[in-house]
Amino acid sequence: MSHHLDSPLARQDPRLNITDQYVFDDRDATVLVMNVRTSLAGDSGPAGFHDEASYEFRVHLDDAPLENLTFRFVFGPLGAGGQAYRVSRIEEGAAPVEIAAGRTGEPVTGAGGVQVWAGTARDPFFLDLGQLAEVDRLIQHGEDADITGYPAGRAVDSFAGSTVASIVLRVPQRDHQLFTDRMIRVWSTSRLATDAGGWRQIGRAGLPMIWPIFRDAGSDAASQANQTHPSDDWAQYAKQIRDLIAAAVRRLGTTERPEAYALAVAQRVIPDTLPYQVGTPAVFGFTDFNGRRLGDNAPEVMFSLVTNAAVSTGLSAGEQSGAFPYVTPA
Repeated sequence: MSHHLDSPLARQDPRLNITDQYVFDDRDATVLVMNVRTSLAGDSGPAGFHDEASYEFRVHLDDAPLENLTFRFVFGPLGAGGQAYRVSRIEEGAAPVEIAAGRTGEPVTGAGGVQVWAGTARDPFFLDLGQLAEVDRLIQHGEDADITGYPAGRAVDSFAGSTVASIVLRVPQRDHQLFTDRMIRVWSTSRLATDAGGWRQIGRAGLPMIWPIFRDAGSDAASQANQTHPSDDWAQYAKQIRDLIAAAVRRLGTTERPEAYALAVAQRVIPDTLPYQVGTPAVFGFTDFNGRRLGDNAPEVMFSLVTNAAVSTGLSAGEQSGAFPYVTPA
């Protein structure tokens, strides 16, 4: 379901499951949002953020194959007053530097004018999971499916009323690395501390809907994919994605050159990182990926892209806030 509980590993501890990532503009700043711990996992597991984990925004500058800049969040134990947390900035070749500290639910201003908020928020994602099941029948299983049978008035938002644990970071464009017009690619990770003193990657997210469309959420392969690096995506996943798309558009008859179309889509979605030009209006659309706003209809875009057809979800975003922290605290 979207990136919500998208692998067996994610379901072991939903606090480490990244449900969505967003990157967008706000006047003179770039905003990064990472959501984890969907309430759809139920109340049986621990709430909040994992206190033995790190949550990281990883930024590739100017199409670098590896991240040059990382923002790392670490949280303390959950108590009656929420969770304390610290934010570090890690530049390539340098040691981490703490830039902010605070408690969940409270806005914080840190070094260089960064603003931070973390806490429980309403999930901005929207989709009828029945439609995703139909898309998976078509893409993953090669079967006929009714992917367009979800018009407005019939589609039901499976995520209505659900919550997530959200991390919001606002970085001014006067930043010496995230400055106006710079091209970046962003992905998010959740990592669990190891006995050896390092970190084990548990989850990753870049573009929305990639894993759920192309990979069975109940498979070990889904867990393994969440532990890999985007630089390996083409070698590991390109053939599978191309084959699935080619078979789907051939079945639907939406192009005369299925293999060529599949290659073009694979080149667009791999590596699984979210591109954005700093300072420009963010939009996640069929013709262009340039960041992603909270209200962008990502499932509609991805369903249409992989089928080469207009596929409506029949849903639209709820009311969005244009003010920090942008998400709606719950």
